[in-house]
Amino acid sequence: MKPTLRNSKFSAYSGLVFVIFMWGISPLITLYFYKYFSPTIRIFMGTVLSSLALFLISYKKRHLLTKKCFRLAVLTGFFLAVANILQKIGLKFSTPTHYAFLENLSVLVVPIILFLITKKKPSLLTTLAAFLCLASSLILTGVFGEKAATYSGDILCALAGVFYGINIAVTGTYAKEVYVPIYLMLQNATEAVISLISVIAFHTTGIEPILFTLDWKLIVINCVLILVSSTLCWVIRTNAMKKVDATVVAVMMPFSSVITTVASILLGSDTFSLNLIAGIILGLAAVILSAFGDRAKQQ
Repeated sequence: MKPTLRNSKFSAYSGLVFVIFMWGISPLITLYFYKYFSPTIRIFMGTVLSSLALFLISYKKRHLLTKKCFRLAVLTGFFLAVANILQKIGLKFSTPTHYAFLENLSVLVVPIILFLITKKKPSLLTTLAAFLCLASSLILTGVFGEKAATYSGDILCALAGVFYGINIAVTGTYAKEVYVPIYLMLQNATEAVISLISVIAFHTTGIEPILFTLDWKLIVINCVLILVSSTLCWVIRTNAMKKVDATVVAVMMPFSSVITTVASILLGSDTFSLNLIAGIILGLAAVILSAFGDRAKQQ
């Protein structure tokens, strides 16, 4: 192996480790900033910032914007917005670990949506992964054993996983037909519009009062963390996939949830239990099987 290739792979893996760490602590950062920004306000801020950053990245390629790209981005942006709103509000009534692992319900949804779109049957490994993921979610939420104390938040986070799955499936089906930075920019812009509507609607109906601190230091720190954990991490992850096999990336990413769990227990946001460990093990097994099932299907 040439030194340059070895160095590039090392950089790719180092980048993925950074992304895993950032996404692992992201739920705890989000929970902290709820003292100063309501969930939908923070989503709006994040999507506006990401849209602007992606606009700067894709400006020279703006001629690649097509009607199909626009329609697809608006559609998937809607599903992503609903998922983010449900998940971020759910975090207020759940725990960081449940928040992180219930997102993996997308593993259950993706093969179903792909079958409806492409008529391709999921592999045996993918089917097994889906059932393991469902079992993991049931255990984590306390359906088996102790009753979950934060059931309403878990339901919202689980529903978010379903909408994430729809977004992933539709994007995965048509991603090769669009220029990704422009597509992501439009998707974020769509999410920004929907989150702003949610801010107004939730405040008007009393579901979620508007909370926005005027402390400029907190605003700057929040914006920087949003750009790092969203835009920068997505760029690093995408570039890493040019050097590292996609299956390896898919298997590595869920370990961010393990970091969430460890950090959450250390900070007292989660409590160590057998349900927690069993749910984590099954959840990781589900995502790993899903990744290898997808690899086998492509060969």
